[in-house]
Amino acid sequence: MIYIFQRRKKREGQYWFKEVVNDAEHVSRITQVLNIREYLLRKHKVLLRPDFEHKDDLFISAKIVFNVIQSVLNSHISYLIGNPISFNGNPDVVNKFNRVYKRGNYNKIDYELVKDLYTFNNSFEYVYIDNDDRIKSKIIANEDAVPVYDDRGNYTHFIEHWRDALSTNEYYIVYYPDEVETYANDRLIETKNNLSGLPIHYSGIIKSAYRQYGEPMINDLIPIVDAVESLISKMDDGVTVHSLNPIGVVSGKQIKSSIPKEMVGAILNLDDGNEFKFATAMMDYQSSKLLLDTLWQQFYAVSCIPASQMGQININNVSETSLRLLYSKMDDKAKETMIALREGMYKRFGIIRNLLALNEVSISDDDYDTLDLNFNVNRPIDTHSLMEEMFIQWQMGAISRQTIVDQSPYTIDVVNEMTRIEKERNKEIFSGVAFPRNLLNNTGTSA
Repeated sequence: MIYIFQRRKKREGQYWFKEVVNDAEHVSRITQVLNIREYLLRKHKVLLRPDFEHKDDLFISAKIVFNVIQSVLNSHISYLIGNPISFNGNPDVVNKFNRVYKRGNYNKIDYELVKDLYTFNNSFEYVYIDNDDRIKSKIIANEDAVPVYDDRGNYTHFIEHWRDALSTNEYYIVYYPDEVETYANDRLIETKNNLSGLPIHYSGIIKSAYRQYGEPMINDLIPIVDAVESLISKMDDGVTVHSLNPIGVVSGKQIKSSIPKEMVGAILNLDDGNEFKFATAMMDYQSSKLLLDTLWQQFYAVSCIPASQMGQININNVSETSLRLLYSKMDDKAKETMIALREGMYKRFGIIRNLLALNEVSISDDDYDTLDLNFNVNRPIDTHSLMEEMFIQWQMGAISRQTIVDQSPYTIDVVNEMTRIEKERNKEIFSGVAFPRNLLNNTGTSA
C-alpha cells in the first residue's frame, strides 16, 4: 500500500495513522508479540488438556508446564549484555560517552533492548533530552510500536499506539522526522519539536514474511516444548491412573454388588470360581525415553544453549578449549545479535553526538570516527590459562599492554584503566616494582 503522508490529513473521517495501525503487517506482528508474551506468562497449550472420568469421579488431568524458554532467553541476554559494553577510541570522546551512559542509566536500557531483541527479534528505542538536560532513551514496547516504511523500504514515520486498560482512552504518538504529535481519542493534545529523529528500529538478521521485521527464535522452540509438556503430562496421568490407582477387574461369575473403589486394607469375598486382580499398564520406558531425549536434543540445538547449563550434562574438563567448544553455539547466536545491535547503536551514537552539540559539547569528525564499542560476553573462562597465554605473548613482543588490558576479564573501563596504570607508573606507587620497559615500548610510551 502506498501512503501519501500529510500532517493531520483525514481519510474517511480518520487520521492517516489510524489506518496504518490496522494494516495486516502490523496486526500480524503485534498479534505474534502478544501471543509470545502470554506464552512467557505460562499460558501453554498443555493447559487445555481435558479432564476425564475415572472410578465414577472426575479426574483432573495433569497439566505440567515447563517455562524453560524464559530461562533460555535470560541466558542469552545475560551472556551478551550481562557485562556492560565498553568504549574505545579517543579518550576525550570516550569520557563524554561514558558520562552520558552513566547519567542516562544506559546499562539498564541496553539490557531491556537486548531482551526485546531476543524475545521478539525487534526492538525500538527513542533517544531524547529530559527536563534535567540529560540524554536518555525510552524503549518502546513491541506491541505498541508501528514503524512505517514506504514501498521502497525507506523508514519514514513511527507510530506509538496503545489503549488504556482502565480508562479505555486510546492514545497515538506520531513521530515525524522533525516533530512529535500526541493524540488522545482523536484529539491533538501536544506537539513537540523532534530533536533526535525517528525512533531506532533494531531488527534481527532472520527476517519474517515482512522483510523489515525479524522472526523470533521462540517460534521454533514453542512446538518442541509443547510436545514435551504433552508427553510428560500424559505419562503422569498414566502412572497415576494405571499404576498408583488401578481399576479392579473380576473374572468369572458376575458379582451383583459393587466393588469398593479403594481396595487398600479391604477384604473382598468372591463367589467360587471368581478371580479378582488389578488392571495395570506396562509403561514403554525405552520408547518414551527415546522420544524425550530426541525432543530435548532438538530443543538445545535450536536454542543454542549448552545442555550443561540446564543441568543435563556434567562437565569434568573445564579447560579454555573445552569451554569455547561448549559455548560455540551461544557465541554464534551472540555474534548474529551483535550485528543488529551495532547497526542500531551507531545510529544512537550519532544522535547522542547531535544532542551533545545542542548543549555546546562538540565532537569533531576525526575524533568521532575513532569511537567504537566492545561487547563483553559473559562466558565462563579459564582465567589462569588466559592470563598465562597473554603473558607469554607479551614476553614474545606479540601484544601490547593495552591489548592485555582490553582482553583482561577484570577490566571494565579500558580508558580509565590505562590512565590509572600510567599514573601509578609515574608516581611509583608500588616501591620496588618496576614497570616492564618492553611493555611500554610496545605501546609507544616513552619510559
